[in-house]
Amino acid sequence: MVKYFFLCLYLSVSAIGYGKQIKFVTADNLPLAKVRCIGYSANNDSIASWVSNENGAIDIQSVDTDYIIASLHGFSDKIIYDRQLDAGNNTIVMAPGVELKEVVVNPSDMSEFATHTSYRISQKDMARYPTVLQSLNEIPNMTVLSNGALFFEGNQNVKILIDGVDATLQEVKTLSKEDIANVNVYQTPPLRFISQGISSVVDIRLKSRIHGGNGAIDITQAFQPLKGNNSAALYYNNRQSRLSFLYNNENNHYSKYRQSEVLDYNFDGVHYNKVKEGLDSKNHYDDNNFNLSYQVNRPKNFLYNIKSGLSFNRDGGTSNQNVTTGTQSFLATNHLRTSYTRYNIRNYFEKDLGDRFGSILANVNYQHFSTSYNSAYNELSDDVTAINNSHSKYKTHLDAVFSEIQYQLPKNKLGYFSICGYETYKHSKYVDTSNPFYQTTNILGGSAQWMGREGSVRWYLTLGMNWYHTSSTTLSKSHNLCMPAPNVNINWRPSGNIQLSFDYSYTGSVPSIAQLSETNQWIDTKLVYHGNSTLKPYRTHSAGVRFVWNNKYLNLAIRNIFESSPNMICDMYTTTDEYMLQTLVNLSEYRIWTSQIDMSIKPLGNNKLVFWNRVILADLKGKNDEYSWDGYRFQWMTALTMNLTHWTVELSYQYPGKTVQGQLQRPRAQCWDATLLYRPATNLSVGLVWFMPFGKGFKESEHTVNSAPVYADTEYLMRDWSNMLSIKLSYNFNFGRNRNRARPQYDNIDNDSGILHK
Repeated sequence: MVKYFFLCLYLSVSAIGYGKQIKFVTADNLPLAKVRCIGYSANNDSIASWVSNENGAIDIQSVDTDYIIASLHGFSDKIIYDRQLDAGNNTIVMAPGVELKEVVVNPSDMSEFATHTSYRISQKDMARYPTVLQSLNEIPNMTVLSNGALFFEGNQNVKILIDGVDATLQEVKTLSKEDIANVNVYQTPPLRFISQGISSVVDIRLKSRIHGGNGAIDITQAFQPLKGNNSAALYYNNRQSRLSFLYNNENNHYSKYRQSEVLDYNFDGVHYNKVKEGLDSKNHYDDNNFNLSYQVNRPKNFLYNIKSGLSFNRDGGTSNQNVTTGTQSFLATNHLRTSYTRYNIRNYFEKDLGDRFGSILANVNYQHFSTSYNSAYNELSDDVTAINNSHSKYKTHLDAVFSEIQYQLPKNKLGYFSICGYETYKHSKYVDTSNPFYQTTNILGGSAQWMGREGSVRWYLTLGMNWYHTSSTTLSKSHNLCMPAPNVNINWRPSGNIQLSFDYSYTGSVPSIAQLSETNQWIDTKLVYHGNSTLKPYRTHSAGVRFVWNNKYLNLAIRNIFESSPNMICDMYTTTDEYMLQTLVNLSEYRIWTSQIDMSIKPLGNNKLVFWNRVILADLKGKNDEYSWDGYRFQWMTALTMNLTHWTVELSYQYPGKTVQGQLQRPRAQCWDATLLYRPATNLSVGLVWFMPFGKGFKESEHTVNSAPVYADTEYLMRDWSNMLSIKLSYNFNFGRNRNRARPQYDNIDNDSGILHK
C-alpha cells in the first residue's frame, strides 16, 4: 500500500508541476466562456478536450499536448502551440469570425523548418478536390493536373512519399482525405534522394493510432476506343499496424493507329526511296499491377514496411502501310510485340535512436523481369508473296537489386549531418537468340551532407564518391567510371514569400540494359534499330539559379539551368556491312541551356480559380568525331482550373513545341482536353474527361537532321483519340474507423525491363 501511495503522489505532483492555464478573451479583454479546446499530440492524435469556464480559463495537465485547437461560435478557430505557452503567451485573443479572410495557406497552416516546409491542408480546402493528390494544389507553386501530372517550382522530377516511404501517384489518389495530418515539402531533397537525381520531395504524413479500414477506387476510362488508368485499394488498420492491397490497371487499345514514313538512304550501291502511307491499324497496351504490403509504425520509435508486387505488361501492334517507291506500290507491315512479367519484394526500415543519437534507415528492393520481344518488317507483292521478310525474336531475364542505408546525426549548433551508402545492381541474360549473352550495370556510392542555416540563408553541402560499371559478353572489356559527386545548394529567403537559390551538381549515369542491347528491330529493307553494347557511363555538370515569388494572387518560379554532359548518350545513324543502322552513341561534347517559367495566376486570391502556365526554352549543342549539331526546345503548357464546393472544371492545352537531340528532331504533340467533375459528397466525385474535342487525331513525329546519312520522317497518328470521352470516378469509403487515419505505402519501382523498344 505504501508503494502505491507514493506512486500516486508522484504522478499527482508531476501533473500539477506540468499544469498550464490558458485564458481566452475578446479584443476588448473580456473573458470568453464555453470555448471548446481539443489537444493534439505531435502525431496529430486528439488526446484530450476542455471547455473554458466563466473566467475564460482552462487548465492543461497533459504532458503529451503539442498544440490545441480552440473554437467558439462567432469567432475564428485558433491554434495554440505548446511552445507559445512555454514562452508565457497564455492569454489568447479570439478574433470575430467575420474578420477572418480566406487565404490558401495562412501562418497557422504553414511551419518553416531547417530542412523543409510543413503545410496543413484543411478539410474544407480538401473537400473542393476529387482526391488527395489533387488537393496538393493548395501548396504554393505546386501544380497537379487532372491527368496526374505534378510540377513543383518548375520541376517535374518530384518524389512522392507517404510517411517517409516511396509511393506512387495511384496510392496517393486512394488516400482518405480525413487521414491527412500534414504535407512536408523538401525543396532540396534529403541526402538519399540526391544521389537518385530527385529535384524535390513531397512527404504526406498521416494520422496514427487507428482501427478499421477504408477502400477506394479511382477510375478514368474511355470505352471507344478502350483507354484508361484505374486503381482500386483496400486498407485495414489495427492500432499501429496496417495491411493494404492496391491494384492498378492501364489500358490503351486503338484501331485507327497510323504510322507513316518517308525514307531515303543509300546502301551497297542501291538507292532506297520510299513513301509509306499509314493505314488504319490496331495497337494495344495493357499493364496490370498488384501490390500487397504490411507496415508497423511506432512514432518516435521505428517503422517497418514490407511490400510484394506482381505485374503483367503487354504492348504492341501491327502497323499496315501502303508503300510507294519509284513506279512500284505494295503493302508493308511493321510488327512489334513486347511483354514482361515482373515480381518484386521490398523492405524499408527506419529507427529513431533518440535526441542523442539521431536516426537510421535502410531500404532493400529486389525485382525480377521475364521479358519477350518479337519484331518483324514484311513487304508483300501483288500476289501476297513476301519480297522482304526480316524479323528478330528473343527473351530475357533481368534481376535488379536496389539497396541503401542512411544515418542522420541529431541536430546540433552547426545544423544537420547525414551519411548515406547505396548500390544499384542489374543483370540481364538474353536467351533464345543466335548468340545468347548477358549484360550488367552497377552503381555503388556513398555521400555525406551538411545542412545549415544562418539567418535568412540556408545551405545544403553534399560530397560523395560513385563507381559506375557496365559489362557484357559482347565486349572485350568492361567500362568503369569512378568520380566524386558533389552537390551544393544555397538558398536565400529575404522574406517569407521570396526565395533565391543557387545549386550545382556533378553526377554520373550508366546506360540502361535496353540501351546496351544489340538485338535488331527492323524498320525497312536495309534499315535496323538497335542499341549499342559499347556505350560508356557518362558524367554531367549542372548549375542552376532559381527565383520563387509567392503572394495571394500569384505563384511564380523561374529557373535557369546550364548542363554539360561529356559522353552523353544520343541517337545516331551510321552504316554497317549488313544494313543502315539507327543506334545510340556516346558524344564527345553535349551542353544545354534551359529556362523554365511556371506561373499560377489566382484572380480571386485563392485556389478557386487558377490560371497556370509553364514555358520551357532550351538551346542544345552536341558533337562527336563524325559530326556536330545544334538544336533547341520550346514547349508551352497551360491549364485553367475552377474548384468549387461541388464542381471542378479544368481546361488544359499543350502547344506543339519542338526538341532536337542528336540526328533526330522531335516536334511535341499538340493536345487539349476538358474535365468536368461533380461532387455530391466530399469523398465522391463523378464526371467526364473530353480529350481533344473536335480534334482530328493525336499526332507525334520525328525526323532526321540534314547531316544524317538517312533521311527519315516518321509520323504517328492516333485517330481514335478524336472526340474521345472518358468516365471519371473517385470514391473513398470507411468501415469500422475511429477518429484518426493512417496510410503507409511506397513504391520504388525501376521500370527498366531490358526490352528494346524504339
